[in-house]
Amino acid sequence: MKLLQFTLLLAHEDWVYTKGWIVTIAGFLIVILALAILSMIFSGVASYFKKKDAQKNEVKEIKPATVKPVAKLAEGEIPAEVQAAIGMALYLTTNLHDEESNVITIERHQTSWNDKNYGVRHWKR
Repeated sequence: MKLLQFTLLLAHEDWVYTKGWIVTIAGFLIVILALAILSMIFSGVASYFKKKDAQKNEVKEIKPATVKPVAKLAEGEIPAEVQAAIGMALYLTTNLHDEESNVITIERHQTSWNDKNYGVRHWKR
């Protein structure tokens, strides 16, 4: 009788170990399959955006600008376009910031959030 119980116990343990290996291999295959599917999804999304970006950045042929003849200027006179460019450059480089007083104006207000009566560390002595 003892031999039969021992044999059944060993057979049962083998089945448990077999089930453990089946679960382990199935889990491993599921993880590998999920990673492969995610890899294909991500590469597909990346190629879609690369194609979209390539379409957006296509080089378009630009027609050459027509040059208008410049009116004859007197010697030493600067054209109006150059004057406008110099004026804009001076404006952008000199008027960057307003004058500030360099005084910090933070004032503490007593609220229930920073009230010492509601503090966590009240030690009764």
